[in-house]
Amino acid sequence: MKRVLQYMMLILTLLAGAVSQAIAEPSDWQVWKVEDVEYVEVEDACRFYKYLPKQGKEGFKSYGSGSYTISVKAGKQDFYVNNYRYILSYPVREHNGKLLISAVDMKKLVDPVLRPNFNKQEGKITTVVIDAGHGGHDAGAVSPWAKEKDCNLAVARKVRDKLKQAGLKVVMTRDTDVFLTLGERVAIANKTPNCIFVSIHHNSGRRAAKGIETFTLAPHGTTSPFARTRRRESLAGNNQDSANIALATAIHSRAIRNTGAIDRGIQRARFSVLCTITRPAVLFEGGFVSNPDEGRLISSNAYREKLANSICQGIIAYKSAIEAKPLKQRNVRTGGGSLHGSGNTYRGSTRLK
Repeated sequence: MKRVLQYMMLILTLLAGAVSQAIAEPSDWQVWKVEDVEYVEVEDACRFYKYLPKQGKEGFKSYGSGSYTISVKAGKQDFYVNNYRYILSYPVREHNGKLLISAVDMKKLVDPVLRPNFNKQEGKITTVVIDAGHGGHDAGAVSPWAKEKDCNLAVARKVRDKLKQAGLKVVMTRDTDVFLTLGERVAIANKTPNCIFVSIHHNSGRRAAKGIETFTLAPHGTTSPFARTRRRESLAGNNQDSANIALATAIHSRAIRNTGAIDRGIQRARFSVLCTITRPAVLFEGGFVSNPDEGRLISSNAYREKLANSICQGIIAYKSAIEAKPLKQRNVRTGGGSLHGSGNTYRGSTRLK
C-alpha cells in the first residue's frame, strides 16, 4: 500500500510539473480536487494575467503587474488585491510547494475584481436603488453613541444627493423613519430597470469590534461564514455574482481609503436582501455603533460625509468600468472557455487525498 501511495504521489508531481510549462489559457489549467472542491494553481492564474512575483502583503506570497498586486497564503481564506481584503469561499491550499485557489473563487471573485470591465450587465446603469437598512420600530443596532436606523438614513440621503448631482436617478427604499420588510426592499429594486442596489447598514458586536465590511451573495455551491452548509441550488442573486463583487470592490476600497477604517474585508453571505434580487447588489456596513470611538464617529456629520462620498465614488467608478466596452467584448472567451462561464473551463481534474 505504501508503494502504491508513493507511486500515486509521483504521478501527481509529474502532472503538476507538466502543467507548469503549459500556456496560460483557462482550458489548459490543471484542476485539483480537494474534498470535492475544484482548485487551480495560482501560478497558472498568474501566467494568464501576466503577473510576476513581487512584494505585497507581509507574510503572504504576492504577484502582480502594473497597478495590481495580489497576495495569498496557504491555509488562509484571506485574499488581498492592492492590500484590500477579500474573504475567499474556500481556503488556499498548498501541494508540493504549489499554491492552489478554488476554481469558483477564480471565476466569481478574482477575475471580476482584476477585470471589472469584463463583467456582464445588460444595458447602461441609469438608476441606483439606495436602501437605508431598518427603520420604524426596527431600530437595528443601538448603543449610547448611535442608533443604526438613523445613521443608515442619514448616510443614504447624502448618497442620494451626491448621485443626483452626478446625473444618476436615485430610488430610495425609504426616505423617512418607516419600516419596510426585506421583501419589499428587494421588490423595489427588482421592478426598477437598469439599476444597481446598495443597502446601507452599520454594525454591532463586541465593544472592541470596529471596521468596515461589505457583503455580496455567496456563490452557488459554496458556504459562507453566515451559512455553514453548502447551498446546492442557485439563488436569483447568483446571476449577478461577478457584477456583485466588482461593485463591492469599487465601494469598499474607497471607503477604506477615505476613512482609514480597519478593513474587515469583502465577504460573502446569504442575507435576504441579496438572495432574491435580480440586480447587482451589495450590503455595506459602515462601522460599529457598539464601539465607543467608532460609534461617536458614525454619529458625526463629517464621518457620514466620508462614507457617502465613498459609496458615491464607488458607484460611479463601477458604472464607468461596466460601460467602458461594448457588451460583446466583456464576456471574453479564451482557450475555449470564459472565466465568467458557469461551466468548468479548465483541464481534467486530479483528486488529492
